[in-house]
This record gives sequence, structure tokens and C-alpha cells, in this order.
Amino acid sequence: MLFFLANDPATSVRAAIAANAATPALADQLLARDTETGVRRVLARKLAALAPLLDPEATERHRRIHWETLLQLVQDVAVPVRAAIADLVAEQPDVPRPLILRLAHDIAMAVAEPVIRGSPLLEEADLIWLVAKPPVPETLVAVARRPNLPEGPSDALAERADGPSVAALLANATARLREETLVAIADGCAAQKSWQAALVRRPGLSEAVLRRLSGLLAEEALRSLLARPDIDKEALGAAPGAAAPAAASGAMDEASFVAAARRGGVSDCARILAALCGLPAGVVLRALERREAPAIVSLCWKAGLSPSTAVFAQMRLAGSKAEELLIQPGGIWAMDKDLMRRHVERLLATA
Repeated sequence: MLFFLANDPATSVRAAIAANAATPALADQLLARDTETGVRRVLARKLAALAPLLDPEATERHRRIHWETLLQLVQDVAVPVRAAIADLVAEQPDVPRPLILRLAHDIAMAVAEPVIRGSPLLEEADLIWLVAKPPVPETLVAVARRPNLPEGPSDALAERADGPSVAALLANATARLREETLVAIADGCAAQKSWQAALVRRPGLSEAVLRRLSGLLAEEALRSLLARPDIDKEALGAAPGAAAPAAASGAMDEASFVAAARRGGVSDCARILAALCGLPAGVVLRALERREAPAIVSLCWKAGLSPSTAVFAQMRLAGSKAEELLIQPGGIWAMDKDLMRRHVERLLATA
């Protein structure tokens, strides 16, 4: 009778047969080809609940048919049908691994993401393969968000340098990242605002990572980093591979000024800044020695330096805290041009 009702013209009747645990396996096989998505979805949920009892190698006819029917539904054209299976098996430890692997490689994130993020059956090698051969770009983000992600997949994600997935990886506080991987990400974050935003909030940043970040962060990210009580502010000013002193190299440009500021070379900073501003070096040196933030930022503006360099100069040469920075998010000067011009003129008047 149940097999007969599986062919009933009423959708509600066929759905009821699909949900019935007593429905014979051959009837379920028939319902897996039903024209109504809702009927197939009901059947998918029932068979997914039976997944721990199924075995791909089973020889018993009833179990073999149920397994084949479930595989058929895993490849259903309708995403809600496949998602119904994923929702039920995503976090179960005793379902057949081939089922989990098939769902993890689905192109629909409603199907793949719950499995990628939650299945205990996915091994580190499986995750690395998903990163190496992602079915869709969104697969990378799903892997990056997996709790307690091992170092292998984390390294693979960092090597791909995909913007959204690396940002998601950095935001995943439970992901295990080697210091070398974080350093490599920091080296490439200058043009990636989303990486910066996630990186400056990541706990346990080492001194090596902080050195790499020095001079690379946008103003908003730098403010967030400086606001953290656990950050060694001195490490931000000791970037490796610093340039030779400006006096030795003869360079008088923004890069040389930043390098001098990193070293704490006030005299070199004054010499470069004076050359760029067209002001006497002694006047600029006395202004820097007084460590007055408005004067230092005004001199940076007068010299045509970028807002990010002005932020760095204010931190290094004036010792300002994050909440005292005179550059607003987005690189906007907090003081207007007339005020900065008056600060520069006052320096000349008191020389």
C-alpha cells in the first residue's frame, strides 16, 4: 500500500509517504525522482537521519538501496534537497566519509559550509585539498572559518593570498597560525584593508609581526592596534631592514623620513623635513625636540607627506596615543589648512 501511495497524484500524500519510516526502499527510490522539490526534501531528511546506519560496502539489499538513494539526493539539482542532508549530517561523527566528502565539495555554500566548518570526519589533508582545488571561491572562506583550523590548511590559505579567505582566517581566533605565516600575511597587508582590520584584532601578535606592520597600516587599523593594551608600542617602530641614515644616503624623501623616524633619528628627521618644507633645519629640529604633536603634523603637511606618514611621525616623534592622533580615519587631516599654516608660521616667529 505504501508503495502504491508513493505514486499518488496529491503532493501531500507523496510527502507523507516520503516521511514514513516504514516506506519500502524501492518506494523511496521512486520518490527520489519525484517532480516536487518538497517531496524530495522530506525524503532527504529521512534518509540523512539513517546515514549512521548505512554502509557504502553493505551487501544487504535494503541498506544498499537506501545508500544509493541518499547518494542520488546528494546530487539533486535543488539546493534545498542537498542542504537538508547537510544540516543533519554536518556534525555527526559516524556517517559514511564518502557522504561528507561529497557534501564538502558542493558548489552551494548552503550545502558545503556546514560540513566544512563542522564535520569531525574531515581530516587535515581533506581541508588542504579543498584549498588547493576549491569548487568555488567561497569554499576557501568556509575552510578559513573552521574552528580550530590546523596549521596546514592555514598555511595553504595564506599562500593563495585570496583577499576574503585570508581576512576570514585572521578573524578566526581559533585557527592555528605559525608566526612565519603571520609575518608573510603582514608583509602583504599594505593593500588589503580587510586583512589589516582583522590582523590588528588578532590576539598574541609577536614582535616580529608588529615590526612588519610598522609603516604598512592604514590610519584606522593603526588606531585599533595602538588602542590594545597588550601591544608593545616600541616594536612598531623597529622595522627590520631599515634604510641607511638619511645623512649617509643623501636621500630627502618620504621613505627616508619614515626610515629615520623608525630609528628615532630626530636630527635626520629634522634635516629631511626641513628640506621638504623649505624651512631652516634648526627651526624644524627645535620643533621636533619639543615633541608637540600639532607642530609635527603641520610640518608633515607642509612637507607634502601622506597622512599615514604623519600618523607615524606623531606616534614616534611626539609619543602620542591612539586617541590623540590628528589624522582621522580615511586619511583626513583633523586640523584645517589655515590652522596648520599658522602652526608653521609660529615656529618661524619664535625661532
